[in-house]
Amino acid sequence: MPTVPPAKPRRRIGARKKPVTPLEIFTRVMQGDETITDRQFDAAKVAAPYLHPKLSGLSMNAVIRKGPEDFTDDELSALAQAGQPDSTD
Repeated sequence: MPTVPPAKPRRRIGARKKPVTPLEIFTRVMQGDETITDRQFDAAKVAAPYLHPKLSGLSMNAVIRKGPEDFTDDELSALAQAGQPDSTD
């Protein structure tokens, strides 16, 4: 009896190898891609929190060790100069 080679798995027409993520949908819309439908965009909005969780805020326990009255005039001047944009632009 002749042996039959195993059938190749079929790919569906239009099937993608890698799914499109909500982030990719949003990026394409921002770039002006008009091929994204309203339905796709709405689905991306609903799915985004599950695939792209928000970063939680960082908690910080900062203690101010030195108030403005504790700096000398020279130190305050140096801090003020450091915060100013460069005037040579």
